[in-house]
Amino acid sequence: MKYLFIPTLMVALLVTACGHRANNGTNGDGDSTAVATSFLTDSISIESEDSMAIIKVSVQWPTSGNDSLVTAIRKYVCEELQSSLIQEGEPEFKYYDDGQEAVQALVDTAYNELTAAWKESKGNGIPTDTPYGCYVKINKLEETDQYVTYIANHEGFQGGAHGYAASSYQTFRKRDGLRIGYQTKFNRETEQFEKQNQNLFKDPQSPKLAQLIKEGVRSYFKECGENVATDEALLEELIGVNSADSIPLPSNAPSFTKNGLAFVYQQYEIASYAVGMINFDVPYDKIRPLLTKEAAELIK
Repeated sequence: MKYLFIPTLMVALLVTACGHRANNGTNGDGDSTAVATSFLTDSISIESEDSMAIIKVSVQWPTSGNDSLVTAIRKYVCEELQSSLIQEGEPEFKYYDDGQEAVQALVDTAYNELTAAWKESKGNGIPTDTPYGCYVKINKLEETDQYVTYIANHEGFQGGAHGYAASSYQTFRKRDGLRIGYQTKFNRETEQFEKQNQNLFKDPQSPKLAQLIKEGVRSYFKECGENVATDEALLEELIGVNSADSIPLPSNAPSFTKNGLAFVYQQYEIASYAVGMINFDVPYDKIRPLLTKEAAELIK
């Protein structure tokens, strides 16, 4: 929770089935620099639209602040933008210092890809009355003296019964731009997804962490009106999970928000399409003892 190729997320629905915790990626007052003046951003939006393709991209591009932080977030934004493209195998990301250039590059490439796909579908006799679309929004969600958290939302349509969408967070340590979390990549040799650069949890296999995850997943279904009081009932709602006490971490690392550590499972990750994106917040007083030193210092 993304595109036709994505190393960390599965194709997902941006808004959950029961409308739980939809987030628009702003700071509440809509001001991208209201939280603090030491880290500044510029809003960049570019659109391209005709009868074959619609592309709309907007980002909050870092313009000033700690050099390491600015560089780290620019790199992240570039990765998110380019992950929206159709790619084979392991992608190669190009870094841009200029946000306008980075956004325009995606708009141009995405337009070429979508129009080519639209024409191919039409040539194969597939109804194509609706333009193919790519919609990307990457914003600063939150900023404190210790961290900056970004949110990336991706949506699109390339034929079929429904479109695709995904939402993910990334937290950066403010003093040096260190990404706090992990990356999930597919190991082609073992044919399994593996967590890399994990610096969020002391022990990702901790039974206490597993219990918090189970409680969080259960709370999501309860808010959706489902009766999941027992582990057996909870498991009936999940896919590919053998035990309620061993629900895996989400493919995208949980991130820091004002409500606690935010967990988001992408569409199809542990449940059916109809369930939506399972998401919940774990209060810091519960999760703090399980965090690494690097992660815990963000919530002093």
